[in-house]
Amino acid sequence: MSSFGGLSIAVSGLFAQQRSLDVTGHNISNVNTIGYSRQSVIHASSSPQNIGWTRAGVKMGKGTGVDAVLIMQYRDEFLDNKIRRINKELGYWTAKQSGIEDMEGIFNDFSDEGIQSAMNNFWNAWDQLSKPTGRLTSRALVKESAIALVESIKNTDQLLKDYRADKDREIVENVDRINQITKRVAELNGLVQKVEANGAIANDFRDERNLLIDELSTLANIQVSGSKSVTILIEGRAVVDYGITEQLKAVPDPSKDGLVKLVWEGDNQAASIGGGKIKALFDTRDELVDKFRTRLDEMIKGLAAEINKIHISGYGVRDEIQRKFFINGGDPDSDVIDMSNIAFNPELNEYDNIAAAITPPPYNAEDNKIALKILELRSGKVFGEEAYDSAGGKYNFDEYYRNIILDLGKAGMEAAINAEAQSSMVKELENKKGALMGVSMDEEMGNLIKFEHSYNASARMVNVMDEMLEIIVNRLGIVGR
Repeated sequence: MSSFGGLSIAVSGLFAQQRSLDVTGHNISNVNTIGYSRQSVIHASSSPQNIGWTRAGVKMGKGTGVDAVLIMQYRDEFLDNKIRRINKELGYWTAKQSGIEDMEGIFNDFSDEGIQSAMNNFWNAWDQLSKPTGRLTSRALVKESAIALVESIKNTDQLLKDYRADKDREIVENVDRINQITKRVAELNGLVQKVEANGAIANDFRDERNLLIDELSTLANIQVSGSKSVTILIEGRAVVDYGITEQLKAVPDPSKDGLVKLVWEGDNQAASIGGGKIKALFDTRDELVDKFRTRLDEMIKGLAAEINKIHISGYGVRDEIQRKFFINGGDPDSDVIDMSNIAFNPELNEYDNIAAAITPPPYNAEDNKIALKILELRSGKVFGEEAYDSAGGKYNFDEYYRNIILDLGKAGMEAAINAEAQSSMVKELENKKGALMGVSMDEEMGNLIKFEHSYNASARMVNVMDEMLEIIVNRLGIVGR
């Protein structure tokens, strides 16, 4: 029996080292798999076998080999939770930074097509008309620069509307992604429970689940609890509870011109996301766009009101009709002119109707007093901090618009600094996490050699046991035959 017992011990070594080699190969195969945690086989000596008693009455036990008792996954839940908390901030500031960069592109202040460039050309045209020699050519220049300014304003307004629509679609896409993640996590909960019901560890399913939860943490403010079966909360409401999920829906919001709001699919109650990329998209779509569009709209209201106030008091060189310079494109009789409806008065397409004189024709060709007054508006203090204020103004047109651009730049800088800070923190934690759970090719190659040698030694042991058994079976007891 002893020889057969030795053979069993050797075979247990073969099986244990084979499993270790398999796991090492699995690690090497997944060295570039995102979210993979390296695995290791835990060996333990098998239960000893009772072989009798000593003369002193002491019970003797003989070792029976080795068992591969567990395939362990290297993971630190504390690091996981810490990374997920920072991921929420990283997702928020990264999305906010991207949104502000897009806004800066819309204002396009550093190109010849931006509002500032169009404003400069507009004031320069009035400068030409204000000179005594300003005649037909100068009036044409005023007309063309005014039309270009209106087109630039209209283009910016449309781009802002399109931008909000793009952010709205992005919200819908990310909400769909949240629902996909929670549904898959619920499925993985069931698979982990099924595999681990018999004592095994579902390492690969756990890796997939953790990777999805990490992604989810960048999208929203989540709380995660549990191990074998995780529960995920978003703003205190369970979106995953074992195999049950609660889905989010994006539905049109009448109070925001049909842009979406979030509700819970189960009861249509309003859902609020307090962090992550989703929060940043809502903040960008609503607060950021509204804030800067409103301030730009105030500038346009001030421009139209101040110029019309002066222009309607003057005369062209053709007739004595006094006309507005800018009109409401939807309702020409309305005095409400803003960014959405501003238009160049088509009656001024006839250059001679553009008012430059304070006296009526026919002897006003050299009169440029109205043009001078309009030109002086450029330096007039008609704006407060964020609104048109002709009575208590602190800023002129250029200063007011420059403040808009500066504030947008400050917001972008704040977002960039915060995104960089959060990214650095995540990278530092990911490095620590990688040192623990990442696959090291050097280490795995060392393990490969170690387990290979152990396997060869166990195989050699099997050969030795086989030779001993061959002697016992075929050679003993043949003397005297």
